[in-house]
Amino acid sequence: MLIASIISIFLTVFLILRRRSSRTEFYCEGIRNENDGRYSLALRNYEDAINELRKLRTRKRLRRMITGRIRILRTTIEYEKNFQVGIEQ
Repeated sequence: MLIASIISIFLTVFLILRRRSSRTEFYCEGIRNENDGRYSLALRNYEDAINELRKLRTRKRLRRMITGRIRILRTTIEYEKNFQVGIEQ
């Protein structure tokens, strides 16, 4: 009985830590994609990170930072679309 409870505690802690790292993993991958110039993919990663943060209702500072990056990426993507349309004309 004692061993079973210890194992269940370790599994619970492992799952909680794994869940926490998913939002930071999305954020880090978004930064990598943004630096590589893949803005649409980075935008999707940041939005996934925001969704994970909303589920947990924590880390307001990180949420504000990611929201700012999302705004900048949307502006950048829109600028690139307009720039390419201007070149084609």
